[in-house]
Amino acid sequence: MSRIVFEDEYVIVVPTFKEVVPHKHAFYHIFFLGDPSRCDEITVTGSGMLHTMASPDECRLFLMIDPTSDLADYLKDNLITEDHPVRLKLSVPLVIEKEDDISLSRSVEDCLNANGFRVQRFSGEDVEDYRVVRLVKEIREYKHLDDKIEKLAAEYSISESRLSHAFKESVGISLKGYLTIAQLKYAYKLVNEGKSKTYAALEAGFASPAHLAYICKKQMGISITDVFK
Repeated sequence: MSRIVFEDEYVIVVPTFKEVVPHKHAFYHIFFLGDPSRCDEITVTGSGMLHTMASPDECRLFLMIDPTSDLADYLKDNLITEDHPVRLKLSVPLVIEKEDDISLSRSVEDCLNANGFRVQRFSGEDVEDYRVVRLVKEIREYKHLDDKIEKLAAEYSISESRLSHAFKESVGISLKGYLTIAQLKYAYKLVNEGKSKTYAALEAGFASPAHLAYICKKQMGISITDVFK
């Protein structure tokens, strides 16, 4: 069974699977490559980039990075210049030990910071529209997952088109797309906690378990069942 650790800015996946069909989604990825105890290279993929699992025989863990995060902004501004993955050497390797989830998260964050990546929590300081800042924070708390954009617009006293435009303009991803990745993240979280896929699908706002299965395979390139084998 794959190990999954959930943070606000990203999800850490220590995979037991190696085969992923080509796919694309809104997440950014950092794949850590090396031997079982030490990773000295990474491969980075961008939001909306068609990709598969980078170097599956070398991949020890990877990050699914929230596209509104400071880390995603850093990758977009400094590393991803074309529509294909970027492979880099780390000046400070990631040392992997048998750690609890908190220690693993700290090791990953320390490694990223030591190599010059920005790992910070979303503050919204660069977003002019306070409604977008609030909405991002609420979606990160798994609110609104089964809400339509029309309902959100009414709640925020703004037109549907204006809310969608303001969100995309501010954070670089559509509101609908951001809700979808939040739904996927929450479904993964619930299954990781031992809940059934049926329960996870409905709680995360999917129409049915089949809908969750379809979106997961389409956006992640692998079924949710195979992730948790």
